[in-house]
Amino acid sequence: MNQLSQELLERLKAASETSIPLNEFVEVWLSRPFSLTPWAAWTLFSLIRHRSRQEFVAEIVKHRLGVKLEALAKEGYFAHPKGDNYGPVPGLEDWDYDLHGRGCCVTNRVSGEAIDVDFFDESADWIALYFYEDYLRSLRDPDFWEQRVIALHPGFDTVQFALDELLDTGLLEPHPLKGAARLAFDERAFSTLMNLFEKTQDESETVIRLAAVVGDAPLVKQLLKPEQVTPIIEQAATQIIEQREQFLAEQFDQSINQKLALKALKDNQSPNLDVYLKQTLNGEDSDTISMALKFIAESKDAVWCPLVFDLMQRVDPTGGPNEFPRPEIWTQSLEFLLRHNYRFSETTECLLDVHQYCLGEATLLALEFKPEYALTLFRKALRSEIPNNREIAAAVLALLDQPWSRRELLDALAESEEQEPTQEIRAAILATHFSSAHQVVLDWEERNPREKEIGEWITLNEMHTRSIPHFLQWQMEDRHDRVLPLRSVIPPEPESN
Repeated sequence: MNQLSQELLERLKAASETSIPLNEFVEVWLSRPFSLTPWAAWTLFSLIRHRSRQEFVAEIVKHRLGVKLEALAKEGYFAHPKGDNYGPVPGLEDWDYDLHGRGCCVTNRVSGEAIDVDFFDESADWIALYFYEDYLRSLRDPDFWEQRVIALHPGFDTVQFALDELLDTGLLEPHPLKGAARLAFDERAFSTLMNLFEKTQDESETVIRLAAVVGDAPLVKQLLKPEQVTPIIEQAATQIIEQREQFLAEQFDQSINQKLALKALKDNQSPNLDVYLKQTLNGEDSDTISMALKFIAESKDAVWCPLVFDLMQRVDPTGGPNEFPRPEIWTQSLEFLLRHNYRFSETTECLLDVHQYCLGEATLLALEFKPEYALTLFRKALRSEIPNNREIAAAVLALLDQPWSRRELLDALAESEEQEPTQEIRAAILATHFSSAHQVVLDWEERNPREKEIGEWITLNEMHTRSIPHFLQWQMEDRHDRVLPLRSVIPPEPESN
């Protein structure tokens, strides 16, 4: 056990003592420097508990699915039993499992809790850090430790900063090859003490003492009555928030992971968030710009319109020479401006000259804000060489499920006898509620049969083709709330026709 983990253990022991009056205890411990931030400390407690959750999954894999962990770690898919490797966990009616690659995900049917584990040896020690983030997202009713982790990291993936701190301080040991880590100390003594806190977690004094020993002054201040918050406690809480702000500002300025830093600044309710948003809009990092536009859209503040308009004028949907195409920045900007009726005539005219990468998203914007442009855009998108355009347009038309929208899908299908350009269209027609339209697809497929790959192994193209209905369903779910209010809109034929 390294020095820092030993110190943390001693602090936990101190928190379980109740002989010292609460306010005296709090002021004493908040005045003692601790090299671990509250963000990292609470995350470490959660990871200690997560180790036992991973053991639960390991026991399922070994004893209920009959798979050896070492074989799964070394051979991955080749260690899976024959047949389907998903379904209810034998003997555990509330849990489902999905054996994948070198790991297994188990999900509670009632709570939604999903514990996903990749195995790197015969143990359950290694925690895949991206799976830990997903675990936090799955929690509808978090346990004691996770409640605070999520409160400190409402964006979930911002917990990466806490994980980095634990790695830097040696409390986590990184896997030499994979994006995983394990506890660098024996956690059993911690678990024993943590059990005691869990039994008394409903007593606010218990949580206050625990928060004090790990330096979480903001939580101490939050839980104390206003008359109990002394100047020392107030100052300590302010200092913690200011130190966090300074750390995140440095991360943002260094541009190492600017997008994550911006998200964490929002999590931290930074008083300077608008400054960082403006800096982002004037910058070049596409990921961070897209995140900033999301936050600006959530604010619903029209004061951002001029900056967003300038961004839309200069953004390149192709992404530039060294980037992947980023059409979402253009469409995010356009949608924000349209929703605020900013320079409406000029802005809507952008829909007449949409870049090919933006066609899919432009269809829905046109239907909502400029219906006379909608049919032209839908027709271009359905016949686009870019699958994402076809997928989005087809999903919107399937959701609308009106005579005119089904006609557009059927007309596009009638023009082609090729499999790939029509696969999204056919899936969309089958997602409508008209059996006569379904029959058109069945007749088309009978005239143009597809030679399906058979056997245990299939190509990526075959896998993609089989996944088209699932992709389309995801697009429909993602746009459901935006599309349904537009079902009464009947776009007119373009004047040129």
